[in-house]
Formats: sequence, C-alpha cells, structure tokens
Amino acid sequence: MTDLSDRLDRIDVKLDKLSEAVSQLARIEERISHQNDNMNQLDSRLSEMEARIRALELQGSSRGVLLAGIERLGWLVVSALIGLVALFFRK
Repeated sequence: MTDLSDRLDRIDVKLDKLSEAVSQLARIEERISHQNDNMNQLDSRLSEMEARIRALELQGSSRGVLLAGIERLGWLVVSALIGLVALFFRK
C-alpha cells in the first residue's frame, strides 16, 4: 500500500510540474503573439514611411527640374541685360 501511495505521490508531483509547464507555455505563446502584433504594426508603419519618402523624392526631383529651368531662364535674362548694357555703353 505504501508503494502505491508513493507512486501516486510521484505521479501527482509530475502532474503538477506538467501543469506548471503548460501554463508557462501559454504565457510564452501570449508574449510571442504580442511581439508578432508589434512587428506587424512596425512593418506597416515602415511601409507607409517608405511610400511617403518615395512621394517626397518624386516631388523633390520635379521641383529640382523646375528650379533648374527657372535658374537657366534667369541667367539668360541676366546675360541679355549685361549684353544690352554693354551695347548701350558702346554707342
């Protein structure tokens, strides 16, 4: 009878350890799930930022082309004015 009681006590201890391990696994799984959710949020934010950066780059390049054209026109006007002033003083 004592052997049976000792054996049942060992089985009870093992079941307690097993239930503790299962509860720890559940907590770990919950943490992993929470971290996956955070990673998904960060991934979506990163994708949004990449899209915004691309849009800003396109705007910047188009503005750069426009400003380059205006600068060329400005230099053309300045050169023409210098030529007119030189022509005026030559006479």
